[in-house]
Amino acid sequence: MRIATVFLLLITLAGGTAALAVDAVPVDPENTLYLDLNAGRVFIRMRPDLAPNHVARIKHLVRAGFYDGLPFHRVIDGFMAQTGDPTGKGTGGTGRTLKAEITNTAQMRGAVSMARGSSKNGADSQWFIVLTDANRKTLDGKYTMWGQVTEGMEFVEMIQRGDATRDGAVQTPDHVVRLHVAADADGGTAAVADAATAAKDFSAGEFRCLAFDRPGAQDQTAVAPLWAHGYLAGAYHAQGKLAFAAGDDTLTPAVRAACTAAPQSLLLMIAKNDLAKTPRELPGALPSFPLTAFTCRMYAGAGADKTLNAFADLWALAFIQGYKNVGQPDVEISYVSRPVLLKTIAAACTKNPDIGFANLMSAVAAKVKIK
Repeated sequence: MRIATVFLLLITLAGGTAALAVDAVPVDPENTLYLDLNAGRVFIRMRPDLAPNHVARIKHLVRAGFYDGLPFHRVIDGFMAQTGDPTGKGTGGTGRTLKAEITNTAQMRGAVSMARGSSKNGADSQWFIVLTDANRKTLDGKYTMWGQVTEGMEFVEMIQRGDATRDGAVQTPDHVVRLHVAADADGGTAAVADAATAAKDFSAGEFRCLAFDRPGAQDQTAVAPLWAHGYLAGAYHAQGKLAFAAGDDTLTPAVRAACTAAPQSLLLMIAKNDLAKTPRELPGALPSFPLTAFTCRMYAGAGADKTLNAFADLWALAFIQGYKNVGQPDVEISYVSRPVLLKTIAAACTKNPDIGFANLMSAVAAKVKIK
């Protein structure tokens, strides 16, 4: 584990003597990020004491490999360097915004804060590193600060600057080579969410294929094949080609193989542009979810298993996504629409307790509308 050492130098000018006291302070690896740039490594101390929800969300995205390869698309000399947009245009994100966690903490050189539009609660995945101490009036109390660069600002200074006449847009931007949690990179054991929480929090539009072999991504990796199964089931059903097979899970190796060939791709793109193009028999059950044996009575009945229900919800959302993408390839289910869809599914299951969950989704997917 890396050790940060704090030196306190006490000098008594009158007596001409000096005393040196050394206090070793261990870095918290679970709340430290390694930001690898072409020029070198930057250390970011995360601040859960200031913005716990934002820190948790950033770590989730980091462990999903979301930031790897993204450009510093907006860099204003004397102000800040901004990244976190998968489109590289400054208008993209994950579709999941966070309520602001504003403090009056000084946002000086090295501060790391969330970018947003006009809405105070509009921060999504984009963030910036402050380059100088001169912008506190613009930043303090207005943007959520969640981290601080503790080492490597000289490498941040080397990031390609943007065009001042175009609000800092960078023509040939530098990129995040890799962003990872120190606890994962240094061989530590990251805290893993329970299975139900992992399923509720998973998004194929955030999960980059390289995360399959990434330390710290265990919880997301575990549910990624379940999402892919649901997506393909929906897409195949829309084409009249859905079939379930008995026997071992052959899908998970196929998903991994497709991802190995395109590690920087998001799982959503792999499912949409690769796996869905060649229909195959899908396993009737995955190790985590006995789909073809799962009924609405099990989903909506008394004593329903919350973990299985979370898996069913994720599978159902993926099914609808895959079904709709056959006719509407650009449509994505936003986080805002998830609760409404799940409420519709739960109500339909309650009314039809004896139907198989997969059969229910075949009917529901055709009726719901996604804009």
